[in-house]
Amino acid sequence: MNLKTYKDSPSQGIILDLNGRRLSGTITRRNLSATFNMSMMDETPQNMININYAAEEEMMTLPGINRVTAQNIIEYRKQIGGFKKVEDLALVSGVGAAKLNTIRNEVCVSVKRMMSATEGNSGGSSLSGSNKDLEVFTNDSVKKKNGNAKMNINSSNVFQLMKINGVRQSLAENIVTYRDKKGPFKSIDDLVKVKGIGNSILSAIRYQVCLDDSEDQTFMNGNVTHKDDSNSNSSSINTTTCTNRHLSESTENMLDILEPFIKSSSRPKVTPFNFKHKNKGVVRIASWNVEQFNEEKANNPGVKEVICMTVLENGFGLIAFQELADEKALEKICDELNTPSLSCTKKWSGRGGKWKFVVSEATGKMYQSNEYNGFLYDVSQGITLNHSALLEKPNNSPKPFTRAPFIGTFKMKKFDCIVVSVHMKATGLANEDLDRLQEEIDQVPKLIKAIEQQYPGEEDIIILGDFNLDPQKEDFDVMRQKGYDNCLPAGEYTNISNNNLKGSQTYDHIWITSSTKKTFSGYSGVVREGLTSPLIPKGWAWGGVVSDHCPVWAELYTGKDFDSADLTITPDTIKFTLDG
Repeated sequence: MNLKTYKDSPSQGIILDLNGRRLSGTITRRNLSATFNMSMMDETPQNMININYAAEEEMMTLPGINRVTAQNIIEYRKQIGGFKKVEDLALVSGVGAAKLNTIRNEVCVSVKRMMSATEGNSGGSSLSGSNKDLEVFTNDSVKKKNGNAKMNINSSNVFQLMKINGVRQSLAENIVTYRDKKGPFKSIDDLVKVKGIGNSILSAIRYQVCLDDSEDQTFMNGNVTHKDDSNSNSSSINTTTCTNRHLSESTENMLDILEPFIKSSSRPKVTPFNFKHKNKGVVRIASWNVEQFNEEKANNPGVKEVICMTVLENGFGLIAFQELADEKALEKICDELNTPSLSCTKKWSGRGGKWKFVVSEATGKMYQSNEYNGFLYDVSQGITLNHSALLEKPNNSPKPFTRAPFIGTFKMKKFDCIVVSVHMKATGLANEDLDRLQEEIDQVPKLIKAIEQQYPGEEDIIILGDFNLDPQKEDFDVMRQKGYDNCLPAGEYTNISNNNLKGSQTYDHIWITSSTKKTFSGYSGVVREGLTSPLIPKGWAWGGVVSDHCPVWAELYTGKDFDSADLTITPDTIKFTLDG
């Protein structure tokens, strides 16, 4: 038979007959390895297919994967932003648990290529080479019957349930919560009654679970070991012995299990702030892009510890948060500050504060969710919120900002001001959206004008947040022409990753008016220490950062207000809209 080779990308090599028909089974993944893009060779084990970057035809060389299933894999990959582990393939229509087992040894995910910004640029290996890193909270080995260990869904606690492939912390908690309310599961099929578990997830995990221990399920008490093979600067965690510890079924006792890890996390040694500068009262206003911060992320004890302790250790009084992924995430942080449950927040010797928060309506879209903005503030420091609102889109006009700025009017003892939290358009990997970002920056004078129209005579306006560009760029001349200055030290980087803890870019700013400069103490900074925790995932290891952004802050005196404007206008009369 006459054959020809069809190649439409460097990562494809498919054998077709002269009629263009693919010869199924003629070429294997070993044949394909010779045609892989060489730039991927350092990230994809030889003779394996990287499911995060493989093309449709390449997927079809896998046993049992036809064109429809290959298309389903690629579509699902787009929806979730990349596979984090090979087991996620089981959730794809047409794959399932059985077919996954037949191709498991032929596929991998490239951790280096698929990591999110939170994980930075640290290296990683494929799943097949990283199983030891996944054994956090488990024993070094699990006894199996017929090659498979099954988890008892009627007695396993949250961390044991998280060992089920396809079950993350939120689902594990939902299983335990449902069981506590409804009693033991009578059938595996009853799992579909649990919030977040549909038929596709049930199909993927069915073979991994059981209803009682008669199926030779072995629970993991004993040594808890962390192993980090990456070249990270973060400190490693020593093996912690938990022998004879009863693993509770209740989610309320999760912290008992985590306690050894939380104790081992390194917090900066600080002297509690006294909220004064030169014997004058001050408040520290901060901004923090917390990167796709949803309720599940906020429930991670490591994340919660880092955010709460960063707020307390640095004496923040008002924090603007960008990139909230749901409305309840910030509430979790506020609750922990007001009612400490973690060891570190309980033992904090400085002022704990009395915290309140407000979350905006959706400011725009981000991947797989709406994006929200929020303010968290300490009323014990004399901070009160008069009103908050999103900038509204003008009628019959395009949106001036991809994500609407969130505006709050605050009183801080005798000083009052308007705080505007922004998250501007990212420039893109190749600066392809730089023009769009410039358009948004050019809208800032109109935003200022809209605020001034609502509050005549108010001269204290603070614009802070993620601007996605260095403040020294000429793009921000429009801000300087309006009399605004950035409080942060020139050249100070505001991003962070485990691979580069010192940062490389300046994205976050705090701009203040010439009037507000009279209240500026001259102190400001970028918090870079204490932003990692052993409990935050980092690729296939642990010890990640909360976000790829550092919190930034500026310190203002609160003893005097230099303008005569009244910020207690009835909220019903306030509507922020740009002129055409």
